[in-house]
Amino acid sequence: MTIEPTNAIGAYNAALKRLSETPGNSSDASDVNDFSAMVKNFAVSAVEVGKKSEVQSAAAAAGQADLNSVVMAVSEAELTLNTVVAVRDKVMEAYREILRMPI
Repeated sequence: MTIEPTNAIGAYNAALKRLSETPGNSSDASDVNDFSAMVKNFAVSAVEVGKKSEVQSAAAAAGQADLNSVVMAVSEAELTLNTVVAVRDKVMEAYREILRMPI
C-alpha cells in the first residue's frame, strides 16, 4: 500500500476538524493555520536554499564565485534536504501509526 503525503496531510486536517467540532473542545482554527503556515514557510525556505546553492554552483562553473562560498551553499542545501527528508519520514511514520490504531 502506497501512502501519499497529501493523504497524510488530508487525514491530519480532517482529524483536526473533527477535534474542533467536538463539544467542549476550545481549540480554534488559528492553531491549524499556524501549523500550516509554519510548514509552508519551511518548504519555501528549503526551496530558496536550493536555488541559492544552484546559483553559487553556476557561478563557480563560470569562474565567478569563491570556492568557499560554493562549498558552504552546497553544504547548506544538503543539510536542508536531509532535514526535509527526515521530517517527511517522521510524518509518514506517524500517519502509518495512526492507520494501525484500533478504532
